[in-house]
Amino acid sequence: MTRKHTILDHPIIGYFVLLIFVMLFSSIGASLIDNPLSNFIPGYAKEMIGFGTTVKNASGIGAAIGVIIAAIIFALWFRPDLKNFLSWKGFRWGIIVMLPLLIADYIGAAIDLYTFGLGNVLVAFLTALSPGFTEEVAFRGLGIANYMRTIKSEKKIKHIFWLSTLLFAGVHITNILTGENPVVGIFQVAYCIGVGAVFGAVYLRTANLWVVMIAHFTLDFVGLINSYYTANGGASTQLLISDWTNLVASAIGIVTALILLSPKHYPEIMELWKEKWSQ
Repeated sequence: MTRKHTILDHPIIGYFVLLIFVMLFSSIGASLIDNPLSNFIPGYAKEMIGFGTTVKNASGIGAAIGVIIAAIIFALWFRPDLKNFLSWKGFRWGIIVMLPLLIADYIGAAIDLYTFGLGNVLVAFLTALSPGFTEEVAFRGLGIANYMRTIKSEKKIKHIFWLSTLLFAGVHITNILTGENPVVGIFQVAYCIGVGAVFGAVYLRTANLWVVMIAHFTLDFVGLINSYYTANGGASTQLLISDWTNLVASAIGIVTALILLSPKHYPEIMELWKEKWSQ
């Protein structure tokens, strides 16, 4: 017999509750692991400027571990109804359909790397783990999974797709408050619409959290390994070649997502998630 979950049974409220839940575990992981690590890894902690104050904070592998724990707790909470939440099924297909966007992004990152030279690879790797894992589990992973558990109509699929995509893009406006060039911030929001759209579509079509987490991580990693970002603490103060190529990647992402989420695929998506939730 399926248990009732008073708050999470509401699809939209549940989405935001789970988003906060994931961000809490990300913050705990960063506090317990990343901030202590920053004492031994130069450049790992970044200066964050906002509302007239400056603080140093590190977020990377610890945050990633924290959100994986959050995902495991989510899966355990819903057992035995939720099956194979962290399985790898559909991983290869997901990577293949995302390749056009990924390649466009990698080209821009390669040009920036050629222009500015190699930065701190270790710091880039550790730092990229945080957004790659945290943002996917928070904006797509748990919330979309719970949403698909609760809805009965396939017409509602597009609602969670657009909510997760636009919210993901919208929160990146806050980067302007941390010292980034406002124009660069606008470019990043536009980029995030395309990236969020394709990640959301792939996740809905595969129910595979690993594929979007790893793809997201690679985008951030290749973007952070050049010396420009090392020198600027990960913030951007000018438009780079990658910002322009990212607009191309964004357009590719939006087109890919709309194809993947064509209404003709709705029955297939509903069936996939019914199987995932043993419904």
